[in-house]
Amino acid sequence: MDFLNLSWMEIALILVLAFIVLGPGKLVKTGKDLGTWIRKLSRDQLFRDVVQTTDEIRRYPRKIFDESLLDLPPHVQLQETQASDLETQSDAATGAQEESEPPSASSQIP
Repeated sequence: MDFLNLSWMEIALILVLAFIVLGPGKLVKTGKDLGTWIRKLSRDQLFRDVVQTTDEIRRYPRKIFDESLLDLPPHVQLQETQASDLETQSDAATGAQEESEPPSASSQIP
């Protein structure tokens, strides 16, 4: 998982370097100031608008793709429904077959 395009190892390295450079006393004050700044930034309406806009831009290609699937020709839609029906039938047959088989001796633990 990345945060601001940094891996957790890079973040840990930055924190260790900050501890070495700033020292324990100044590190606490700097962390408090940074937390206050981030809190103010997250409550700012302009920042929220920017985040919302970037999320919409990021989801836009998927939205276009999903909307384009609504306009599939009828024969393609028929093929998709037939494929999904076959899949559900095979899942049901597999489930019924598993129920009818008696448990084997190797699966029983003494």
